[in-house]
Amino acid sequence: MHRDLPEPARTRSGGVPTSVYLVLLFWVGQFCALTAQRALMDAGDDSSFLVPRAIVGMAGVAISLGIGMVLERQAGHGWTLRLSTALLLALAGAVLHSAVNFTVFQAFMPEENWRQATLPSYFSAVMQWFWAYCAISAMLLSGAYGAELREGERRMAELRQLAHSAQLRALQYQLNPHFMFNTLNSIASLISSGKSDFAEQMVENLSDFLRAALVIDPGDDMPLAREIELQSLYLSVEALRFSDRLRVVIDVPEALRKIELPSLILQPLVENAIKHGVARSDRTTEIEIIAAREEGGVRLTVRNTVANAAREATAGHGIGLANVARRLLVRYDQDCGFTSGIDAEGRFAASFVIPTGAPTHDGTAANL
Repeated sequence: MHRDLPEPARTRSGGVPTSVYLVLLFWVGQFCALTAQRALMDAGDDSSFLVPRAIVGMAGVAISLGIGMVLERQAGHGWTLRLSTALLLALAGAVLHSAVNFTVFQAFMPEENWRQATLPSYFSAVMQWFWAYCAISAMLLSGAYGAELREGERRMAELRQLAHSAQLRALQYQLNPHFMFNTLNSIASLISSGKSDFAEQMVENLSDFLRAALVIDPGDDMPLAREIELQSLYLSVEALRFSDRLRVVIDVPEALRKIELPSLILQPLVENAIKHGVARSDRTTEIEIIAAREEGGVRLTVRNTVANAAREATAGHGIGLANVARRLLVRYDQDCGFTSGIDAEGRFAASFVIPTGAPTHDGTAANL
């Protein structure tokens, strides 16, 4: 089965895997330690050992990088297999390193090297280098594990973001058929009542609204001023049907128009006021869109004067109200104080709070 392999951790410059620097650092340390050890043991030591020791060190770098490549290829496999492989690679690296060490020093100082070359000394060297390569393998394995963890965290963050966006889109798209059905029903009512001129104007207004609304990404935020513009377009559609029974009041202070909120979050509340308020009343209905500061943020309210008809909205399925509450929870991951019902003035009101610190259109936090 194919397994996706995580990319090795990269440095911020050059794109070189961190493991390369760790291996180089290890062998430079080994070179310095062995040189210092020989200098302390033999005061008469000269520079003749430096070149072969450097060559052996470079061979150690190559062997270590090879071990690292093999361990990276095992990403995603069980840890029992990976640990077993690391031990076998450490043993193989020790045997190979000891052989390279003998060969190189044989080439540079054959008499002294051959005099010290015995089978016990070779196995002793293998055991010494085995522990060194165990340390290297453990270092590389832990580095690979850390890279896998970071890659897993990155992918989980991406998945959470995708799921978050998908949920926002699903909640937004859930309303589209609902809105279109109501609007087309309004147009059909105008046509059936012989008001073709009004129906034509309504189609034009609907076209303007859809042109503006359909280009909006449901996962994006928008300034409150833009949201009010879109709701004004929508209300202009319904105003043709209820021109004698609909009055709109927008009370949004200029200082609050820069705050950002989920796109078209007011749409279902305004639509709800039309459907359960204006459409079910024979008298003039006032729809208010209000924004006001309060502790914790800015409260947005949509209310209408037809309380009796509005009660039917809360008694029914309330898809629009539930949709708004869910979108707010998904977007802000907190209770935004969404409420709906009859207020102290006997009007039906739906409201929620945009939390303090919600970003503005210019990228700064709103000064609330």
